[in-house]
Amino acid sequence: MINPQLKSLIEVNLLFANPQVTDKARKKGKSGKKLTQSILLQYLMSGLIFCVVYGVMMFTVDFSKSIGLFTIYMALFSILGISQAVTTILNIFFESHDLPAYLPLPFKQSTIFLAKISVVVLTVVPFVLPILVLFVLTGIQSHTGIILSIILGLVLFCLFLILLFGLASIIVFGLAKTPLYRKHKKLVTTGLLFVTMIGVVIGVLLLNQNNSTAMADSSRTPIGLFVPWHRLMADFVNLASMGYFLAIIGSILLIILVIRQWILPKFYEQLINISADEGQIKRKIKQHQNIGGLLVSYNVQLLKDPNLLLQVFSSSLLIPIIMLFSFGLNGGINLHELDSHFATLSLVVGVIVSFLVTNPVSIVSLIISLDKENFTYTLATPLDKKYYLKIKFYVGLGVQLLLTTLLSVIVIVLLKTPWLFGLAFLIGGFIGNYIFGSFYFWRDYRLFNSHWTNITQLFSRGSGTFGLILLPFLGIIVGGLLLFGSWFIVTVLPGILGHAIIIGSLLIALCSVHIYYYQKYWKKQV
Repeated sequence: MINPQLKSLIEVNLLFANPQVTDKARKKGKSGKKLTQSILLQYLMSGLIFCVVYGVMMFTVDFSKSIGLFTIYMALFSILGISQAVTTILNIFFESHDLPAYLPLPFKQSTIFLAKISVVVLTVVPFVLPILVLFVLTGIQSHTGIILSIILGLVLFCLFLILLFGLASIIVFGLAKTPLYRKHKKLVTTGLLFVTMIGVVIGVLLLNQNNSTAMADSSRTPIGLFVPWHRLMADFVNLASMGYFLAIIGSILLIILVIRQWILPKFYEQLINISADEGQIKRKIKQHQNIGGLLVSYNVQLLKDPNLLLQVFSSSLLIPIIMLFSFGLNGGINLHELDSHFATLSLVVGVIVSFLVTNPVSIVSLIISLDKENFTYTLATPLDKKYYLKIKFYVGLGVQLLLTTLLSVIVIVLLKTPWLFGLAFLIGGFIGNYIFGSFYFWRDYRLFNSHWTNITQLFSRGSGTFGLILLPFLGIIVGGLLLFGSWFIVTVLPGILGHAIIIGSLLIALCSVHIYYYQKYWKKQV
């Protein structure tokens, strides 16, 4: 039976972490248990989407024979899980600033820690659920039996989650205990971003080495750290497998001991000290800047929050990279010898990639709300509102163009894309960035929130957590249909007619979006 105090704290933190979803549910008349169940249902639906999509993709691979591919998939989703867990822990524990509210109340430090980490688990689990699918498929393909594979897969997945979140907690709280972190919080936290991104790139490069023959090749070199999980699912009743199982249990007990002895005893003091240090900020005053330069500098300063950067990079680069390469590179795709007749299709691919990069968690989608109360204050000054918004839009769009270019270069290099395809790819990315950037910028304007205390509260505005996770998959599906339609047009229609239709359609879309948002928003800003 769950502790009533712990249950109440979990519900409070769950509502706090999803304010937009909570408000929507309350407007529909939901409260109490129904309100909590509504939020939990969104997490469940998000997880099911991940399971179904990646389950269909993994179903074609025999993981019982391909240990190497098993370990690569597990490594990729582990990297994604660690990244999401670290950023969510930073937000929920260090950025929520709700600790003073707990101090007068009779809650144990361990109870508060468990409540908050439970919300972290609910937030991150949908992203790593494909590992559960991977476990169950491996068991079934190894003739373990469907029922036993499901039971064994669930047990191992739970153990994996404990290891994942325990390790993420030790990383975050361990770093937070160091003098280096307290003096250079932004620098150390940003370092986590680059470590995560480097890990993703390494994982993608490993996955890219697979071709259609390697996928069924049992001799492919596996990643040793994840081999025990494959052994346990493929042949659980084995002396070596039992040894692996005991080693996993021992690792979990060690992590629990470290958390209990090292983190929990001074949990309150650590968070209070870090919050106190955050108030001591020294800023350099820049001389001889015009108003435009000052506004650009101000908006760039807004983007220097390491938690924001971690979330944006993991959503705008990490997740699209994993999705693109999971779907597209299992067969060892090489575009080097592709006929230049199909270069126009790269424009469409660029637009699709820009859709994945420009999402509700991107900079251009948040840059107005990052102002908080300053936005309302600025509007009350003589400063031209349209000019102020244009500076914000250009800064946000510039960041998105940089991310799109970075992701495009990665795809171009790994797919060995010819220069003509690469150029068309970048142009399509820039067109898509303007289209989707305009949509999300004015969406942020409509859904402006000046009272957020946790950056994650801005991510689920409008569509909720379910929509946030569903969006990339819809982008892949709709993008695939558009790409197929473009290929059909180029193949069927003679000469340059097909290319002209595709290029013309993109230009019409670009001009239509520009005119629409100019008439609806820009023209009205005075």
